[in-house]
Amino acid sequence: MRLLLDTCIVYDWLMGEIKDRPSIERIQTEGAIVSSVSVWEMAIKNGLGKMPLPSPQIAEDIEAQGFQWLHITPLLRPEPF
Repeated sequence: MRLLLDTCIVYDWLMGEIKDRPSIERIQTEGAIVSSVSVWEMAIKNGLGKMPLPSPQIAEDIEAQGFQWLHITPLLRPEPF
């Protein structure tokens, strides 16, 4: 079963801050999914001066880790009004 990683876990992973060996092994063994919103969240927090970016190419770095994307798509439905 693939794991859906929270933005703070993705950030710590990219920064090399995850030290818990069982967690690292589980992510590597089971695989992980990252929401595209995580990139937005990191960029927004960086723009507000709240956190440095792991690199200028966050999306490419996430893909290089072998993580898969959970893309956000709008729910298309008839206009109710």
